[in-house]
Amino acid sequence: MGNRTGSSEIKVLIHETSVYKHYVELKEDALTEQGFFDLAKVQGLYVAGAGQFLRNLRKKNKLKQEDIAKIVGVTRPQITHWEKNKCRLPLQSLVRIAETVDISRDIIYKLIDENEIFLNRRIPVRIEKIKEIIRFLRPYTDYVKVALTKCSDAILNHIKSILNVKFFFYTKGNNNNQAQIASTALNSFLTTFFNYIKYPKIQLPLTDEVELWYHKGIDLKRALICPLLQTDGCIEPSKQSYLIAFQGNNKNLHDYFIDAIYYEYKKLPSSYFMPAATVYRTRYTISNSINIIDDVLKLAGNAKTSPAPRQTVENYLKESQPHLNYLINASATEQKIALRIWASAEGYIGVKRNKTYIYPVLEISCTHPVLVTQLQQIATKYGIVFNIKRLKNWSGFVGLSSESIKNILKFLKLGGFIKGVKISSKSKYHEGIDKDVLLLGILEFKKRELENCHLKKLTIQKVHNRINRIIENREYKSEEYYISHFSSEDMMS
Repeated sequence: MGNRTGSSEIKVLIHETSVYKHYVELKEDALTEQGFFDLAKVQGLYVAGAGQFLRNLRKKNKLKQEDIAKIVGVTRPQITHWEKNKCRLPLQSLVRIAETVDISRDIIYKLIDENEIFLNRRIPVRIEKIKEIIRFLRPYTDYVKVALTKCSDAILNHIKSILNVKFFFYTKGNNNNQAQIASTALNSFLTTFFNYIKYPKIQLPLTDEVELWYHKGIDLKRALICPLLQTDGCIEPSKQSYLIAFQGNNKNLHDYFIDAIYYEYKKLPSSYFMPAATVYRTRYTISNSINIIDDVLKLAGNAKTSPAPRQTVENYLKESQPHLNYLINASATEQKIALRIWASAEGYIGVKRNKTYIYPVLEISCTHPVLVTQLQQIATKYGIVFNIKRLKNWSGFVGLSSESIKNILKFLKLGGFIKGVKISSKSKYHEGIDKDVLLLGILEFKKRELENCHLKKLTIQKVHNRINRIIENREYKSEEYYISHFSSEDMMS
């Protein structure tokens, strides 16, 4: 049997998330030549009132009841019961009998469509009857039920009238009504004739660097996944197990996180850069994150780097503690990438002024005593000398700080900040500016200050304003330029 209406003509968007578009699509050969659903493919369908049709069919073809019984593998008395409409006749048996004597199944489907004979379930015979409601019907994989989502009362009533069904577990909310239909036949009908498919909205890779690192053999777990989870990520407990999430308002870091997990584990998130309270979150479901969580805990000890709200320090320290041992033993490239991630996610770039000149400030927030010490150790390996900043908090540490051009240039040689990571709204002067661009603007102002003495007399507020103007007018130059310029001018201290 051919499909008169091609499956490409019946493709309806059911549901859309931040990661996927879900469609329902008519399968190939779902319809007969005359456009009926080929209902004989559906298990468990019976017809009533077909006795006279069956008897006429048998007599017209000069067949005995015994002959019909042999065709469908039943007893002769069963044929008698069918012809007298004393019991229901399986639709598949009726179609098999008809086709044995060269009667098209379309004849039977037409009789059903015209209510000459009746199905035991209100199942559509033609696509037109279900076309407008198919997007609301979702067969479950583990129950014999159908879910209805985002239905108005009018749609729900229309579905009732077409399918003659009752709803269970009905809930009503802001245009998000939900109900379920306990119908094995309807479930079988939907799975027989329709494909439920999803297409990713995320077009990977989302970044230019991660795929390149992966193909160069970089361990993305050490270089990206663990650092991102230990900065702006978390491993969250759920009812059954754990799932992972990354949060923050810098979309680029979410993109690095997604690319890293995809290339390392071939998995996409369940949600991508979705607003949650004051931040955006990317999450992986339990099934998507078990292997990732196991690897992170094995490599990094934990992604929880400070006590939870209302948790005592004593209780927190009883938990498995985070560390950077996985970086201490990593390759140089992996260490450099991880430092860039820490600086991009938890870093601050700005300027201070003393009596004679301004100087750049690079800081990385980190309150965990083990992490802050190990970060300092790794940075020192590449010539970046950080001081540990202390504060009266749970650990006594607040992070790392550097106030020299020499360290800034060393950081630039590592690759600097991840491109597109922006200054947060907490900044008094530079909110929304890319961190890597702000750094270049600061270096350009520093260069001009050394060349023009009157700039040394500007107040710190005016300095920030000048830096913003440099950035707005794109008067800054490349990273390589400033590395070369300040090195040749012997201004590295």
